[in-house]
Amino acid sequence: MSNRYNFFYFEAEFKKYLIAGNAEASTIKNYLSDLHFFFSWVQNAQQIVDLAYSDIPDVFSHSLIREYHEYLKSSTTSENTVVRRLATLRKFFQLCADQRWLVANPTDEYDKRTKQDEIQEVVFLYKKNLMDKGMVLEEIDRQIKIVRDLITNSSIL
Repeated sequence: MSNRYNFFYFEAEFKKYLIAGNAEASTIKNYLSDLHFFFSWVQNAQQIVDLAYSDIPDVFSHSLIREYHEYLKSSTTSENTVVRRLATLRKFFQLCADQRWLVANPTDEYDKRTKQDEIQEVVFLYKKNLMDKGMVLEEIDRQIKIVRDLITNSSIL
């Protein structure tokens, strides 16, 4: 069984990384606050409370970052705060890449949307909508297959 770590573990690793990089105390404080905010959002949005190192590439994907960015833009957060929080993620994911927890930093190209990214995003939002309406998992899976087939076999996206 692999070791699993709560998000506080990754916050502590990030703090060590920032200190080793000679970051100012105020920068460290802001980065940790922003990372904690992101992890809280991940816990609520994805229902994830802990991670194994092997989970990191699946959880911290381009689509998750886009979803978080959209969340920040749709909230009452100022544009400066959005930019700062995304900068924090870039730095954190650089740590993940440096430690080889990730192959590459997912923030490097998250704006470059592929057709597959768009399909995944549409399917994710549709699935979330069906779940919010209380639809049973078997019916959700059937509906998702229909939507995937429709999108894949058409020029919708």
